[in-house]
Amino acid sequence: MKHIFIVNPAAGKGIATTKYQPQILNYLKDSGLDYEVHRSLNKEEIGTYIKQKAADGAPVRFYGIGGDGTLCDVANGAVGLPNVEVAIIPCGTGNDFVRNFSNKENFLDIEKQINGKAVPVDAIRCNDFYSMNMLNIGADCEVVVKAANKKHASGSLAYAIGALEVLPHNPRYRMAYTDENGEEHEEDLLLCCIGNGHYCGGGFKGCPRASLQDGLMDVVIVRPVTGMLMMKMLLKYHNGTHLDAPEAADLIKFMQVKNFRLRAIDQVNVSVDGEVKPFTEGDMEVAPGAINFVVPEGSEIL
Repeated sequence: MKHIFIVNPAAGKGIATTKYQPQILNYLKDSGLDYEVHRSLNKEEIGTYIKQKAADGAPVRFYGIGGDGTLCDVANGAVGLPNVEVAIIPCGTGNDFVRNFSNKENFLDIEKQINGKAVPVDAIRCNDFYSMNMLNIGADCEVVVKAANKKHASGSLAYAIGALEVLPHNPRYRMAYTDENGEEHEEDLLLCCIGNGHYCGGGFKGCPRASLQDGLMDVVIVRPVTGMLMMKMLLKYHNGTHLDAPEAADLIKFMQVKNFRLRAIDQVNVSVDGEVKPFTEGDMEVAPGAINFVVPEGSEIL
């Protein structure tokens, strides 16, 4: 099998190239592996590069060296290619996808990555792109925007600061969504997260009941909440206990579905695995087992 490492030079404020790329090259030079290291030019180029390298049908494993957005880009290039395996060496801001696995530190161990085994995991298709982890629309997407601008904070701290900047303004967004029966409802919402994995925002457990292999997406719709209850619910949202909170019974709509449609009436953005883009409407469906994802030696899906 050929091993190809795709480096995102912008990931983790540059540490993908300054720290992790030298470590990987040092390991590979005496490994005897068939490998290449590719420095990505931009997001769009990654998918084209993967398809070119996989075109002959030979087994090939692509390692994204970056954050959740880099993993998403690699996965979008790999969808529909049975000879391709996808791995991630996490060095982004949130690194939320690897939180779905035990011993997540193994993802930074190049030898355990090389010895890892690929397993089929689901993805969520939204219009013409795929999400490996989670789509966040509304207030939690705006938190992602704020967190990205924190020069002196990173990871969960940056997201926590962003949340404290966004939520006190009592944001609400008019949206229309389909329920389990396919009926449309129009409401003011605080946020909507559609999860394949559990985590977003550098460790917020937004979809605590999600599974990477159940053929379903978890939809968590949160209605506007204000005052001290908002701060209380933020803590529960972080810890993943919000779905069971008695005070949230009228605030949260939870579904596990194969298909979901969301339409934005107010102007709003979507965070796709940490990458922000404008959102108007989305037809979403689960793509069961769409990605052959490499689980490092010594780790397993939680």
